[in-house]
Amino acid sequence: MKFRPKSSSGFSSIMAVIFVSLFSMLAISFTAMSGINVQVSKNHHDMSAAQAAAESGLEYANYLINSYTPPPDAYSPRNTVSESEAQTTFGYFAAHVTDTLQGSVILNGNGILWDSSNYELRVPAQGDISLASINSPAQFSLQFTFQSADNGDSYHQMLVTSIGRMGQITRAVRLNFPIKKDSKVLEYAIASRGRIWLTGDTTIHGDVYSDWDNPTRSPFNMTSDSAVNGTINTVFTKEDVAAASWQLETLDDNGDPMFDENGNRVYSDDDEIQGSHEGINYDQYSDVPGMNISDYNTNDYKAATTNTIPSCPSENRIIEYFPHASGDYTQPRDGTIYSTWNRKLTRHVYENQTFTNALLTDNRNALFKNCTFEGILYVDCYKNASSYYNNVRFENCTFNGVIITDVPQTFKWKENCLYFTGSATFQNEAMEEATILAPHFNVNLGNTNPVDGENNVLTGAIVGGIVDVRGNAEIYGTIISMCDTTAWTSGYVTNIGATLDDGGSETTEAGDIGVINITPDDDKMLPSGITTPIILATDGSSYVELENSCMQ
Repeated sequence: MKFRPKSSSGFSSIMAVIFVSLFSMLAISFTAMSGINVQVSKNHHDMSAAQAAAESGLEYANYLINSYTPPPDAYSPRNTVSESEAQTTFGYFAAHVTDTLQGSVILNGNGILWDSSNYELRVPAQGDISLASINSPAQFSLQFTFQSADNGDSYHQMLVTSIGRMGQITRAVRLNFPIKKDSKVLEYAIASRGRIWLTGDTTIHGDVYSDWDNPTRSPFNMTSDSAVNGTINTVFTKEDVAAASWQLETLDDNGDPMFDENGNRVYSDDDEIQGSHEGINYDQYSDVPGMNISDYNTNDYKAATTNTIPSCPSENRIIEYFPHASGDYTQPRDGTIYSTWNRKLTRHVYENQTFTNALLTDNRNALFKNCTFEGILYVDCYKNASSYYNNVRFENCTFNGVIITDVPQTFKWKENCLYFTGSATFQNEAMEEATILAPHFNVNLGNTNPVDGENNVLTGAIVGGIVDVRGNAEIYGTIISMCDTTAWTSGYVTNIGATLDDGGSETTEAGDIGVINITPDDDKMLPSGITTPIILATDGSSYVELENSCMQ
C-alpha cells in the first residue's frame, strides 16, 4: 500500500493569517503610541508655554510697579505704614495700572476689573504674547490683591498672582510686594551728599554712596589701610571722571578696571581710592530719600520729652573754643582768640547726672561729663535764627537712649555740633532705628571703646549734616551725612577713621586713631521723623508656584 504525504498548505494559511493579524496589531499599537507621544509632547510644550507665560506676567507686573511714582500725598514721616496709608497706596497703584493699560494694544479690548471695596485689581487674559523660547502663542492674567499685616506679616503688602495659559493648560505663580517706606538709604554703610574720606584701620562691611557731583573734587578718598567689603557708588559717569583732573581707579584702554595675573586689583599713585573694595559703580541713583533737609521733622520727639534741663549758675559755666588747641579745650586751635575760624563758647557744665527724656534748650552749649542719658535727649536750636545754636560736648558719657536734635535749615558746623570726647558708651534701649538723629548738625563721634563690652555698639542710623567717626567705633547701621556740601569744595568732608595729619578740621588728638567697623542693616526701618515715599518693595523670597488655576 502506498502512503501519500499530507498537504501543508492549510497550516501555512493559518500561520499567514496569524502573522498578518500580529503585524496589524503592532501597526495599530505603533500608531496609537505615536499619537500618545505626540499628545505628551504637546502637553509638555503647553505646560512649558503656560509656565513661561506666567513668568512673563510677573515680569510685566514688575514693570508696572517699577514705573509707578508715588504722588506727594503718598509720603510718610513715620517709620511704619498704617493700613489706611497702605490701602491708599494700593489705590494709587491701581489707578497707575489703569492709566498705563487703557487703550494699550496688549489689552485687546479687555477691561481692567478694579474692586475698590475689597482692594483687588484684575487684569484679564492678555492677547497672545510672543514667547521666543516656546515659539507659540500664550496668555497671562494678573491679579493684584491687598493683604493686611494683621495676619502676622511685618508689612501690609500687595500679592501679585500671574496665571499663564496655553490651550487648556494653566500655570500660576505669585510674588509678594511689601508696602513700606522707601528706605533705600539703609542699604549703604555710609550715604553722603558730600565727599567721603576713609582712612586708618577702617573696615566698611557693605556699600558706600556719595551724591557729590562737583567735578572739581573726587567724591571719595581712601588710604590703603582701609577696606570696603562692598561696592563704592558714585553719581559720576565714567566719562565725567575721565574728563576730571582726578581718577577714582586705574582703568585699561577699554575703560575697565585693571587686574594683575593673580587677579589682584591694580592701583596707581593717581588713584583716589587706594584701599581694597569690590568695585566702583558709576552713574548711580541720585536724590536718595532721607538726604534732604526737607525730609526731616523731629517735632514729635520734642513733644515726647518730659524734663527740661535747667540752666547752670555762673560758677558752673566755663569758656571753651571750637575747634580747640590740641589737648586744651580752653584755647582756640589756631591760637587766635578772635579768629573767625574758632567759636568761643560759654558752656553750661553738668557732671555725674542722669537725664531721662530730657530737653536741652537752645544756646546752652552744654558740657556733659560722666553723665547718663535714658530715653530721648532732645537738643533744641532755632531753625532759622542766626544766634541761637547748640554746640554740645559729651565727655565719658553713657547713652541708654537716642540723641535727637531740632532741624536747622542751614548747616553751621561750629554752631550746631554734637562733639563726643573721652570715651562714650552706647547701649541704646530707647529705639532700634537710630542712635543719633541730628540733621544739619556737625556730629563728631569719638572713642566708643567697643572692646569694653559686647553691648557697647551704636545700632541703627547715625544722621548728621556731616558725620565724622574717629577712635574706636563699632557701628551696626547706616551713617547718613545729609548736608549738600557741593558748594564748599575744600572742606566739609565725612571723615571715617583718622591719622594725625589727615586734614580733617577737628582732628588733633593721638586718641583719634583707632579701629572702626561699620556694618549696615537694611532690615531695620528708618526712624520716624524722616519723610520718604511709601513704595511697593519686592520680596524675592516670597515667590511660589501655585496649583493650576484660572482667572474667574
